[in-house]
Amino acid sequence: MKKIIIILLFVPFLLKSQDAFISGNDTICDNEGDAEVKISFNGTAPFEFVYAINGINQSSITTFINPHFILSSEEGTYSLVSYSANGFAGTVNGNAMITILQAPTAIISTITDTISILNPSLHLTSNSVGDISVQSWNYGYDALFDTIDNPVHTFPLDSQGLGIAATYTVSLIVIDDNNCKDTTSKTIFIENDYWIYFPNSFTPDNDNINDKFCIEYSGIRENTFSFYILNRNGDILFETNDSKSLKCSENGGWDGKDNDGNDIMPGIYVYELYFQEWDGWKNTKHGTINLVR
Repeated sequence: MKKIIIILLFVPFLLKSQDAFISGNDTICDNEGDAEVKISFNGTAPFEFVYAINGINQSSITTFINPHFILSSEEGTYSLVSYSANGFAGTVNGNAMITILQAPTAIISTITDTISILNPSLHLTSNSVGDISVQSWNYGYDALFDTIDNPVHTFPLDSQGLGIAATYTVSLIVIDDNNCKDTTSKTIFIENDYWIYFPNSFTPDNDNINDKFCIEYSGIRENTFSFYILNRNGDILFETNDSKSLKCSENGGWDGKDNDGNDIMPGIYVYELYFQEWDGWKNTKHGTINLVR
């Protein structure tokens, strides 16, 4: 009888290590968004894990992505509680830390948000909160900025030294000792306030000095303009509805002639002016003009 000998060879099967490692040490400002916590895996996907924040378990996560990133804005220590790869339990290692810094709060204060073209300057105050080391003001035009605490700013002027009716957005950026920052803005309105200038005499003698009676104005509705020159009897000698024809800066002005083009005798005459301001208020101006030849 033959003997059959069976030899069994035992080859050890090495299981691939299955572990997960959590890491990260991120510091963010509380107005910046989220920090990152990184979890790296050994094993075969899908990866399933549970992590904790300050010892409080969070919901289970299943992912095929390696490494996996958790985005969070919650401060504390992050650790892994459990891990499995393709259904096989693994070990967990490491920890991560997220630190949240309180950002400053930028605050702009002004007495008013509306100023006149007659005085287009405004005191801007920073009432910002925090350990602020840097602050930067931008006035909403020409990239002009200041780094002083509480500036008094004059907005753009025209050729006559008056403000320009416009709307500006003033912004303030503050940065604290931790390099956290905040930004705020405030809208400033420059109003086209009414004003008007009249001379009280002129000398139309063709010597190119004070030859015309001319006016300057701002903030009026030009289509409501009516101007009259009257004698002492109330007779209208000259009239116009064209405000620019009398404006000094437009090379305009009344040359001392009546509506028929005749020179008016020297003397004192009465003017009357009717117009509306930009906001609709009606105005009447009366006065006297001394015509000297």
